[in-house]
Amino acid sequence: MHNQFGSKVWSMSSPKHSTASKPTVTSKDVAKLAGVSQSTVSRVFVPGSSVSEKTKQKVFDAAKSLNYRPNAFARSLTTNESKLIGLVFPDADYPIHMKTLQLISTELQKQGYSAVLIPWQVDGNDNHSIPNIFQYRVDGVIAASATFNKSLYEECEEFDIPIVQFARVVEGTKSSHVVSDNYAAGQFAAQHFHKLGIKSATYLTGNVPTFTNGERQVGFCTEFEDLTGKQARVIEADYDYLDSLEIIRAMFKEASHPEAIFCATDNLAMAVMDVARLEFGLRIPEDLQVIGFDDIPQTQWLNYQLTTFKQDFRRLARESVKIVVSQIQEQDTSLVKLMVPVQFVERNTTLKAK
Repeated sequence: MHNQFGSKVWSMSSPKHSTASKPTVTSKDVAKLAGVSQSTVSRVFVPGSSVSEKTKQKVFDAAKSLNYRPNAFARSLTTNESKLIGLVFPDADYPIHMKTLQLISTELQKQGYSAVLIPWQVDGNDNHSIPNIFQYRVDGVIAASATFNKSLYEECEEFDIPIVQFARVVEGTKSSHVVSDNYAAGQFAAQHFHKLGIKSATYLTGNVPTFTNGERQVGFCTEFEDLTGKQARVIEADYDYLDSLEIIRAMFKEASHPEAIFCATDNLAMAVMDVARLEFGLRIPEDLQVIGFDDIPQTQWLNYQLTTFKQDFRRLARESVKIVVSQIQEQDTSLVKLMVPVQFVERNTTLKAK
C-alpha cells in the first residue's frame, strides 16, 4: 500500500545580484597581495599540489580579500564559470546517498554541468566543515549534511556561490533547501498506529539533533497525542546499528515495553527488530510493531520486511539541480524552500488494518 502526501513550495525573495560590471581580479593580483609568484597561486588551486600550508593560507586570505574566484578551465575566463557543482555528502557511503550522488550527477549533466565531490574536515565536536570553499572553483554547491557548521553557508554567501541543502536543513542559514515532508510522515505514522489500536508508542531517534528529524518527531508525537490522548515516549540512541544496541536493550529491559516504535532511520528499526526477536523473544508484529524511515535495500530482506517510508530521491535530486542552476544562470538570490512528498510502504512489521 502506498500513500502520498501533498507538497508545499514557498519562497522568500531578495534583490538580484547587481549586473554592473566589476574589475576582473586575476591570479596576478592575488600573487602580489600574498607576496608569492603567480605560478604559486596557480598551484595552490590545484588539489594535491605540493605547496606548504602556510603559503596556501596566505594565498587563500589574499583571494578572499580580493573576492577572487579561480576558474577550472581556460574556456571559462570570459564567463567566470567552471560548469562544476560541488557535492557535499559526508555520508556518501550510506547506500541511499550513493544512489543519490548518481541521480544528481545525471541531472547536472542534462544541464551542462559536472559534479565534483568535495572533501571535508571534522573537528573535535564532530562538526563538519569545508574551509575556503572557493578554492574548488565551483559555480554552485549541493550539500546533504545536518552536521555541517554554518561557516560553509556563510562563505558561499560571501562569495556569491549558490548553495542548496539536499534532504537536510542546517538551521539559521540563508540558503535554499529541498527536503522530504518529514512532519507529514510523522503524522501518518501516528495515524497508522492509531488505526491498529496502539495505545503505547515510542519514537526512537538519533542522538544528533537535526531539523528534519525534529520535524518527523514533532509530527509523530503531536498527532499521536491528539488521537490517543497519550504521549509518545522519545528515546535517543546512536544512529549506528551496533552503537544503538545498548540503549535498545535497556528499553526492552524495562517493566513494560511499547506496543509500537517509530524509528528515525531504517538502521535503528532493524536494530530494534533484532534485539526484540533474538534477545527478548518478542514476535513482530504480534508483540511489537515497527516502522522505519528511508526504505534502504535491506528493509526488503526476508528477515526484516520492514514497514517504512520512502523518500523520492529522484525528485529531490531533480529539484535541487533545477534550483542551483537557476540561481547560477539567472543570478537570482531568492531563497526557495521545497517539500517533496514521501511514500508509506507497508510490509510485515505492522499488523494489517481491519
